[in-house]
Amino acid sequence: MILRQLRLAMWISRLKRKKEILFFPKPVNIQEQLADMRTVCICMPADHKYFYEARSCIQEISKKNIKITLILSRELELLAEHHGKTEVYPLLASKPFPIPKDKIGHIPTAFDVALDLSPEPCPLTAYITGTRGKKLTVGLKSTDLDPFYTILVNPAENYSESVMTLLSVAGLLSE
Repeated sequence: MILRQLRLAMWISRLKRKKEILFFPKPVNIQEQLADMRTVCICMPADHKYFYEARSCIQEISKKNIKITLILSRELELLAEHHGKTEVYPLLASKPFPIPKDKIGHIPTAFDVALDLSPEPCPLTAYITGTRGKKLTVGLKSTDLDPFYTILVNPAENYSESVMTLLSVAGLLSE
């Protein structure tokens, strides 16, 4: 367990040094970051139970002129009910990290905002979110994976409420 945490910390440190994950050395204005938002990447939960809740919340997105790409499990791709682009998570070996770049090379890299809707972020969804968002990366607070996100949201008791908060913070819901 301690070795795993050390390997994860070293991997995250290396990604920061190489400037592969979004990181702000000083505070930024969120409204300015969201001002010209055109593209959004949303990592969907792999668990069916949470997938359906997240899908219904995503249908509440009211922001127009935004291209949304969903990243989801292969078996859930047909259930997405999404009119935009979808990509699938790669199959990974037993080691959850470091994630080889070639495994996620099919996922575009230049999104304005990236969200991780996983109720319990994993290295794969956190890595995709952290390396795909160019203005903001948003995810639920976790113990080890927080450095991948520029905005952290405390999980609510109700998962749907957490997702709606994530979408709101990302500027995807009308006020």
